[in-house]
Amino acid sequence: MMTIRKLGIVFSAALAATGCTNVGPDFQKPDADINPQWDQYESQLVQATTPESPEWWQAFNDPVLDELIDKAYAQNLTLEAAGLRVLEARAQLGIAVGSVYPQQQAAGGSAIYTDRGGNAGDSSNWQYDLGVGVGWELDFWGKFRRGIESADAAFLASVANYDAALVLLVSQVVDSYIVIRATEQQLRISEENVDLQRRSFDITDNLYRNGEQSELDRQQALTLLLSTEATIPSLRIELDRARNALSTLLGQPPGQIAQLIRADGDIPEAPAEVGIGIPTDLLRRRPDVRQAELQAAAQSARIGVAAADLYPSFVLTGSLGLASASDTTGNFLDSDNLVFTGGPSFNWPFLNYGRLRNNVRVQDARLFEVFAFRA
Repeated sequence: MMTIRKLGIVFSAALAATGCTNVGPDFQKPDADINPQWDQYESQLVQATTPESPEWWQAFNDPVLDELIDKAYAQNLTLEAAGLRVLEARAQLGIAVGSVYPQQQAAGGSAIYTDRGGNAGDSSNWQYDLGVGVGWELDFWGKFRRGIESADAAFLASVANYDAALVLLVSQVVDSYIVIRATEQQLRISEENVDLQRRSFDITDNLYRNGEQSELDRQQALTLLLSTEATIPSLRIELDRARNALSTLLGQPPGQIAQLIRADGDIPEAPAEVGIGIPTDLLRRRPDVRQAELQAAAQSARIGVAAADLYPSFVLTGSLGLASASDTTGNFLDSDNLVFTGGPSFNWPFLNYGRLRNNVRVQDARLFEVFAFRA
């Protein structure tokens, strides 16, 4: 009973010690000088109202475009890789959370038979061991809490990175689709103009042959016809390039795009007014801005993890088990074979202060590097 009471006292003291302090800086969001309104605030095209839906492409009211976006969601490899990085960061956060609890937990047992080959006394016996061991480094300086703080910010940054990849993907799909529709329209107009200009040239050529038109009129009609015909190959090349780009975004072979996009579609029409909010709201909605802020927060917490190594670490260790050596197994579970060991210890690498302090400086420099790179 006394042993259990002492164990409870040690355990309570450990819980109290884990909430002592957090070394390292607490992250503060940097101030940003942002205009309270847009430069073109008097324009009727841009409204300061908040967008009604984040699915902005639906404002075009184009079913084909909506289908292409859905396929890009499901099949784009870059977006899939970003989603897998979110899962990786979430697992890393789980590892960091687990570090707060006893870091070493193991159960083991053994049964060893020894035969002394007929020597005097007992010639053989069994040795039995069964028990559990625990080692718990107390979070006295907030090392593990800072680790959780860093992993949590890194996880949220990976989510923001996924959102940024999604925004880029949707914008590229919409841009490629509009280029395809616009190029198709240009190609149709050019082909119609070629037919009209060819008939005009035939008429001018007949008039020239009958002496009713000059050579200059004939050459001008021919030049206009050849100039229009020369635009058609470049338009077809641009159309193929846009289709291939869209195929890459959708993760499909190029030949399947023609099946998704009918050649008689119109160019999507943008709404007359667009609600984008105020500058600060737009920045908050930008996933790349959120990602930069969260990456800075994660790096700030890593400074605390490095700084905690400058101080001594305190560890509680303990084991509970059964141990016996006899020629029978009947008395193995007796209370006399119960063995308990436990106690505190500390480790202070004071002779490595140069290396540890430089590691803090490394993490601190990386934080300012993040600020400088994202500025």
